[in-house]
Amino acid sequence: MGCNLNPKIKLKFEAIYTRPRIDSLFTAVKDSIEVRVELLSGQLSAEERSKIEDELQILREDSLKYDEPYSLFKVSKTKIDAIEAPGSISLEQFQDSIIRDFAIPVDMHHDTSTFYFSYHGFTDTLQLFYQREIIQNFDGVRMKLIEIGVNEEISTFDSMSIRCYNVACSNDQTTIYIYF
Repeated sequence: MGCNLNPKIKLKFEAIYTRPRIDSLFTAVKDSIEVRVELLSGQLSAEERSKIEDELQILREDSLKYDEPYSLFKVSKTKIDAIEAPGSISLEQFQDSIIRDFAIPVDMHHDTSTFYFSYHGFTDTLQLFYQREIIQNFDGVRMKLIEIGVNEEISTFDSMSIRCYNVACSNDQTTIYIYF
């Protein structure tokens, strides 16, 4: 007989709010580079030229820094630097992962799980609540989560929506969409 006492909840990340901000920053940096490159073609003193070249160096570094998140956000993916969940085992398998859809293990000793997501300099909190249920089926004992929800007072992402594909909102039939 099998035993599954560590059910997971499916999450789907969508960068619908962050993408325009990154797009705006990326465009502003590219425009600033063009302006300074154009300035370099004019008559300048050595001091003015040096100042503009220093500014260009910083802007090019910023461009490279924004390029990775911009490329990922365009396809609604992000690179998770870390996921922390107090009181749980380490979630190292998610560190430095590029994600959009994944399933995350929950705290099976409580009816809530709180996660802290770090990504591209942002940190957001997600707190889930659920009821735990042990069921017996033909291949063994299973832990099932039902009545899954998001505590919006604690969670700090821009918005979230829960899609339940059955009445009980069980872990095998529910996806939480996280918009950042």
